[in-house]
Amino acid sequence: MSYATRFQIFSYYLLSVLVLSIFTFRNTSSYLEYPKYYIILLIALPYFIAGIARTLLEAKLMRSVPPLRRARRQLQFDMTLFALLATVLLCLELFVYQHAPYTALKSSIWALIIGYFASIDSALHRVRCSRQQDRDDNVPLSDKALPVSQKLSIFLSTTVLLVTLATAISAYGYLLPEQLFADTGTTKITQEFIFETLFILAIVGILTTRVIFSYSMHLQNMFDNQLNTLRNIQDGNLKDHVPVLTEDEFGRIAQQTNLIINQLREKDKIQRTLEQVVSPDIMEKLLAGHQNELKKGQEFDLAILFCDLRKFTSYAENKPPDEVIMFLNAYFTKLADVVAEHDGIVNKFLGDAILAVFGVDGNPRYVENAVDAACDILMHTGSAVMRDGTTFDIGIGLNCGRAAAGTIGSSERFEYTFIGDAVNTASRLDGLSTRLGYKIISSASVYDVLPVHQKALFSELGEHRIRGKSQPLRLYGAVANEAAELDNKVIHFQPSDTSV
Repeated sequence: MSYATRFQIFSYYLLSVLVLSIFTFRNTSSYLEYPKYYIILLIALPYFIAGIARTLLEAKLMRSVPPLRRARRQLQFDMTLFALLATVLLCLELFVYQHAPYTALKSSIWALIIGYFASIDSALHRVRCSRQQDRDDNVPLSDKALPVSQKLSIFLSTTVLLVTLATAISAYGYLLPEQLFADTGTTKITQEFIFETLFILAIVGILTTRVIFSYSMHLQNMFDNQLNTLRNIQDGNLKDHVPVLTEDEFGRIAQQTNLIINQLREKDKIQRTLEQVVSPDIMEKLLAGHQNELKKGQEFDLAILFCDLRKFTSYAENKPPDEVIMFLNAYFTKLADVVAEHDGIVNKFLGDAILAVFGVDGNPRYVENAVDAACDILMHTGSAVMRDGTTFDIGIGLNCGRAAAGTIGSSERFEYTFIGDAVNTASRLDGLSTRLGYKIISSASVYDVLPVHQKALFSELGEHRIRGKSQPLRLYGAVANEAAELDNKVIHFQPSDTSV
């Protein structure tokens, strides 16, 4: 426990010594022959021993219980300690100091009263200073925890009972003047009783006010934690959870809020992933659970870009898997950024290749964007050189046409993809780049709709038969292999690179 908490409980020990000393000076005469500091030391001795025992035992007892139940253990520990103190004081008063049972009982009762308030205050302070978060958000909290309303009812009822008990014990002594106050007049007895009653009410009132203040700080702490987290959620910040500090209603509210945060985090993660592979309207349908509608498919006029690395299979055969993966992550990150800059989306990562589509968002320049993206890919990663000197060539196939998009797979696992002849043709064109001697191979469906300045990039390659096509296709090539090797930017890859 913190030094502030120890100071707080020791201050209650000092208050107990002060109150018991006042009652001792007023109600007994056997101590009058001794100096007052000696009397105070005798009263303080049990509390001093209790403070040492508390320091030695507290940390061990707190570690033996789960964090959420430490406040309850703190309350039980302190109340047990004060009950032992009351018992020790009662025995000392009766058997060692040989005081009247009334005086001994009064000292014992006051030790219990102050201990009651001190224990509650100490437990509340422990909760307030705690920053424990229950990460097991799916584990239900204990059903043994009392509701907040019941805690307040018990506290108020016990406080009234303690005031009544203390006043009744005080009145008992003054109602029997022939036994305890034989040499005191009635008027004096009345004045003493009124003074002592007011003293009791003052002490209990101060202690009650302190506990109420402590509990209000406890509630404010709970509300602040909850409200601050809700404000963060409203601002889109899902970094922090609500500390689960108790097992009552506040703990359950915090736990439910944390479950919501975890769900929002998962949804946000899914959304960020979907933003990279589908258009915003498709993403909204996927998140909204409209899978049946997406399974039916939807047709788009698209420009399809298929890009892959040459000689990568032989390279990966002789390299550690982690080095290959790190290289591909850096390479794909750059390609995905380039595609996104030109309003395209990467639909698939296929080994060392990507499938990107343009036009899903309805941009009328989608074919031009696809060509610009292909040129930028070559400019940034046209010749990749690894640390060991290994180089790669990049081949790109471009095609334009109608393609269907939808979710494909089982009811448990599926993916959103684009299929159709236009997609297959783009893949076939990419495979022709090495044989035809150009980095970019485009079909006539792309070339025919390009503006003049982009058409100037391409050279006509004549008609070629494409596997899977019944009729030959007229093809165009851009960026000849020899020119690319001289003009493209050279990128040196390290296995630890995170970007290209």
